[in-house]
Amino acid sequence: MTVAVVTGASSGIGAAVARHLADRGLTVLGVARRAAELHKVGAGIQGPGRFEPVIADLTTDAGMATVADAVAGRPVAALVHAAGIDHVREFAATTRAELEALWNINVSAPMLLTRALLDVLADGAGVVFIGSTAAVRGIDRHAAYGASKAALHGLTVNLAVDLAPRVRVNCVSPGGTRTPMTAAYIAAYQQGAEPERVERELAVERGRMLLGGLTEPKDVAVTVGHVALDATAMTGTVVYVDGGFTAR
Repeated sequence: MTVAVVTGASSGIGAAVARHLADRGLTVLGVARRAAELHKVGAGIQGPGRFEPVIADLTTDAGMATVADAVAGRPVAALVHAAGIDHVREFAATTRAELEALWNINVSAPMLLTRALLDVLADGAGVVFIGSTAAVRGIDRHAAYGASKAALHGLTVNLAVDLAPRVRVNCVSPGGTRTPMTAAYIAAYQQGAEPERVERELAVERGRMLLGGLTEPKDVAVTVGHVALDATAMTGTVVYVDGGFTAR
């Protein structure tokens, strides 16, 4: 029996991806640090697939081992790296500790977890990183976060070469999405800034969204499911799910 592994499954895009893959009949190993939130997501999944919560900190070797033990040798058809953190800070004020914390979860964790599960990735498996439009569109006070997501774009194309033809590697990059992390980002962005400047810059960002407003997590999840399972001729590709944000 093949399984899917989804990190960051306790909320936002990760939770939506876990629900979507379970709806498609897969057994989903949902990975996150927050046990209560993860179990709540699992309780809301009614099948036809199953949800197995895996409590793990992916910034540690022990966390990686916990996920590998939970897989228990079962072939992994889809590996979706949705765990991530945001960071809003003036570039000059960004500390080494903040940068390392961001890098550990946004870049090192997905890279090292893919390596840890390499031997159990099924033939034709789809690895999907969750990137961001911040990798290709500059945003004030977002340099460290944008750099971490740009690193995933680079990892995607290079790992696609390394793992071909047995495993496909792609990246789905959302724009503004209606998640708790986006809400926290907006609150942090507004803090300490002139209200007029914030409103002006947010208005510009909203104006770039050709389809209007924030994207829903379930819409990102549908794309992730397609890229991971159905797009068998796609590898080394970055797909934007951003309401047309990057089209302008």
